[in-house]
Amino acid sequence: MSAIEILIGLLQSGRHAEAEAQAAAALRQQPLQAQLWVLLGQALQSRGSGAAAAAAYERAWLLDPQATWVAEAQESLRPVPQGSRRPDIEELLRCKPVTVTAGIIARDEERSIRRCIESLLNAVDDIVLVDCESQDRTVEIAREYAKVRVVSAVWQNDFAALRNAGLAAMNTDWVLWVDADEHLHPADIAAVREAAGLFDELKAPPVLYIWQVNEKQGAVHHEFSQTRMFPLNRNLRYYGRVHEQVIALGKGMFASEAYRQPVRIRLLHDGYEPEMMQRKGKIRRNLDLLRMMVEEEPDNPGWWLYYARESLADGAKDEALRGLHEAEKHAGRQPHFARRLDVYMLQAKLYTEREELDAAERACRKALELEPHYPDAQYYLALLQMKRARQLHREAEKLLRGAKKGFEQYRGTVSPDHEIRRWRADASLAEVAKAAGKFGDAHRIFTHLAETYPDVKPKLEKPLERIREQLVKIEDK
Repeated sequence: MSAIEILIGLLQSGRHAEAEAQAAAALRQQPLQAQLWVLLGQALQSRGSGAAAAAAYERAWLLDPQATWVAEAQESLRPVPQGSRRPDIEELLRCKPVTVTAGIIARDEERSIRRCIESLLNAVDDIVLVDCESQDRTVEIAREYAKVRVVSAVWQNDFAALRNAGLAAMNTDWVLWVDADEHLHPADIAAVREAAGLFDELKAPPVLYIWQVNEKQGAVHHEFSQTRMFPLNRNLRYYGRVHEQVIALGKGMFASEAYRQPVRIRLLHDGYEPEMMQRKGKIRRNLDLLRMMVEEEPDNPGWWLYYARESLADGAKDEALRGLHEAEKHAGRQPHFARRLDVYMLQAKLYTEREELDAAERACRKALELEPHYPDAQYYLALLQMKRARQLHREAEKLLRGAKKGFEQYRGTVSPDHEIRRWRADASLAEVAKAAGKFGDAHRIFTHLAETYPDVKPKLEKPLERIREQLVKIEDK
């Protein structure tokens, strides 16, 4: 039985003090295990230590930013007393003190650079702004802040080169890269150094994914796959002209043994607003760079995936699909390529739009082979089945109407079932209508049949009753 299973059993049996002690012991061995922190929080909460429980939950959320339990846990803490100070829990939560530099690449970002810098001032020890030929007040604004150092760089069609120029100017333990049109969530200021300290002593080089909160046309989209944070003393550098990746020096893009994990460091981003994308020409620029990249490395599945995504953003769906086929083909030779789910789900969406449902289903099934619980694959597979169901309903309607009309044309020696023409076909049409959610149509057909053919009325009573129940429920709503 695992430590987590034992802890759950202790909590369920009301042995909260024992659960707390065992959770603390387990966390001394596995401090990066988010679920252990959750269980410790539950034990502390049950014992009336609300403040300590809240701290444990916060650590769990830092380590598992996609957690769905957070709001419920925070609400459940409201009636719990703060409790006395817990130095033992404070010691358990303590992490290694480290220094962090925020790296920013900027070009003509006077609209947002002040917001970006000011969000970082209390979160990091240093800020390096790599300015790439700005013609506006970006550099002037940045130099107002004593914590900011400006590194000037020339654009050479290579974002990795800009980032690496910034890395060469940094002298702290860690770096956090923030785009100029992003700003750090104020509740996550302390999380920056905390995350760095937690992961600093791992044997494998840690590369952390941030939580990008994208604001676009009034909607919010969450992204957890951007590698922005890592230690500066582990020979890690960026690679790629655009959509650049963190790799270990001397190793290929898919050969790094880095430890990768998302953390709850939220960067709020408005650079995907259509107005911003159009003003900066981001899509066209990225496509131009990606064309260079797939020409230079035609067997790199990552570059083909990004090329497909940018092509899709540009409205070139056929070209996007071609890129996805290339990505899938080359991914087969790169076992450490981690974005297969992206490839399959983009294929599924594009094939669904083209009404190529069999191809879309194959893509969803491939995704579920990789990750059986992946929500997107389950959702889109359900949509496909719903589309098929609608198609089957339409086909059933067509065949049933054809069965009735067939009596006008059929003159064979095998006698047809005349009950089909009299009432069975219409009763089946009512069932199709009901299955399609057209309860009013189904009720009308069944009622007409029952009134017209008293001899079959008993056979229609049950389906009529079920439809009436549904109509009552709809009216009640």
